[in-house]
Amino acid sequence: MTFSDSAKEGFSVINHRWHLVLLRVAASILNLAAFFIIVGIPLFIAIMVAGIELAAANAGQFLESLKEAFMSGYVWVAALVLASIFIYAIFAAFIWMYVVAGSMGIIARTLENRKETFRLKLFFLEAKKHFTPLANFYMLLGVFTLAAFIVLGVAVGGAVYLSDALKQASSFLGLMLEVLLNMFILLAGLLAVYGSLTLGAYGASIVVMDGERAWPSIRKAARFLSDHPKGFWGYSALLTAYGMAMFLLFVIGYPFKLIPIIGIVIILPYQIASYALGRYMGLSLLGSAFSYYFRNTRTHIPAEAPRQEQAPGGPAPTAPEEPQGPPQTPPQETA
Repeated sequence: MTFSDSAKEGFSVINHRWHLVLLRVAASILNLAAFFIIVGIPLFIAIMVAGIELAAANAGQFLESLKEAFMSGYVWVAALVLASIFIYAIFAAFIWMYVVAGSMGIIARTLENRKETFRLKLFFLEAKKHFTPLANFYMLLGVFTLAAFIVLGVAVGGAVYLSDALKQASSFLGLMLEVLLNMFILLAGLLAVYGSLTLGAYGASIVVMDGERAWPSIRKAARFLSDHPKGFWGYSALLTAYGMAMFLLFVIGYPFKLIPIIGIVIILPYQIASYALGRYMGLSLLGSAFSYYFRNTRTHIPAEAPRQEQAPGGPAPTAPEEPQGPPQTPPQETA
């Protein structure tokens, strides 16, 4: 099965399970409400008690305000704000992982049986079943991705040092090395990003469909992509299209923010619609990877009519012959 066919099936699965898009939107609304409760209330208390200007223009001023509160003796205020942010991060990660686990389980079930009806209870069962394995998988994948970027950063630092040394000896060699260095950084960065995202999608499909653990899933996904390189290039192409579509939605909606009053009325439903569309495309992208792995690792043998077994190497059985009696002689005529 080609990846283009899998992409079509991935969008078809999400069209059939459009309930997953609504659940993703509902989870985002829940996280937003939790932010105002878990983080907003401590921030309001900090503003009222310590007089901190937490409504700063950027994150740097926000952190500077916390530092000033800490130095002024309001240690508990800074600790309260930081603790609330930490608790919210854990809560948001839990909600995200729970919804992702349930969505992946429903996508896998739909690929196996399209006629099965969607039930919210089934979504919760799939989420509970795959939550811990997927969480372990993504944590291990995150460690490998972080290690890859650290190695890349060390390599870039060494190349920059070598480039500066060559510039002092020869400006031409230094310029050529700088150009090659920029190309290397770009290609290595793209390979790291696309590689981690692709490995994450196919590894998650292995966790959900095959029931593998974190490390075996990563190895199995790497081996699968090595045997099916079109799965990597096809998924990377869809990732690029997804990123371009999200950027286009942002560009289209940005001018509405510049309109004083009417812009706020227009931008709110537009952002909700664009967010839902983004979740739909993201789930379809994930369904494409699941479909490609599923169709290239499962073999469907058509049912055949039962047939009689015969001994190996022997002649085909024949119908039993009727026992033959003594030869019959025609009756003689009497005179």
